[in-house]
This record gives sequence, structure tokens and C-alpha cells, in this order.
Amino acid sequence: MHVRVFCLVFILACSTIASAVAQEGHPLIGTWSGEWGPSRELQSPVLIVLEWNTTTLSGIINPGYPDEAPIRVGTLDSTKWTVHLEADSKDERGNPVKVVVDGKLENIGSHSRTLTGTLTRGNIKGDFKLTRE
Repeated sequence: MHVRVFCLVFILACSTIASAVAQEGHPLIGTWSGEWGPSRELQSPVLIVLEWNTTTLSGIINPGYPDEAPIRVGTLDSTKWTVHLEADSKDERGNPVKVVVDGKLENIGSHSRTLTGTLTRGNIKGDFKLTRE
């Protein structure tokens, strides 16, 4: 009887652990937030939500403006853990603006991994640092 109870508890514990590990998923999946800007004095909040679709990245980019932009191009070089994202956004007057993100994933094994690089919105280019929430 005790062996059956032990086996049942062991199986439940293993399935719970496996479920928790499976939820972590791909290192880029999730919500990334931080700041970007052309200088330390001119920083804006940025939010990127990423999904991994076997070979490409998708999601949204919100570089600190009211409208978010769906990611149109999303690639990952897993040999260097570099990311390239492109989205079509609008400026404050409603004119089309291209957003390009080039970054590198760091601290991959950590839950609070970071993504750093450059973000270009129209003709404004700046550095960014994002942390996965």
C-alpha cells in the first residue's frame, strides 16, 4: 500500500516539474520591456512581445508610442543569439515609419535574461536594453 502511494506521489511530482519546465519554452518567448533612445537623456519606454514559430519570430513592438506595430520580419541567428525584427509603425502625425530592432540575447540560462542592441524608428537610432518579464 505504501509503495503505491509513494509511486503515485512520485508520478505527480514528476509531471508537475515537467509541466513547469515546458512552460518556460524558447528563450525569446515572452514580454520584454525596457528603454531605448539616442542618448541617456532621451530615453523612451519600449515593449516587445515575442512568439517563436519554429523558424521565425512574430509579435509586436511598441517603441513608446500609442500604437503598437506587428512584427513583419523576425529572425534569430541561434549560433550567436542575435535577433533582427522589422515592423511598420506610424509617427505622431499618422505617417508610416519603419521600426528595426537588432539585438543580442544575453544571460540565456537566467529567468531575467536581457536583450540589448539598437532600435531604429524612422531616422532616429538609439540603444536599448530590455529584460524579459
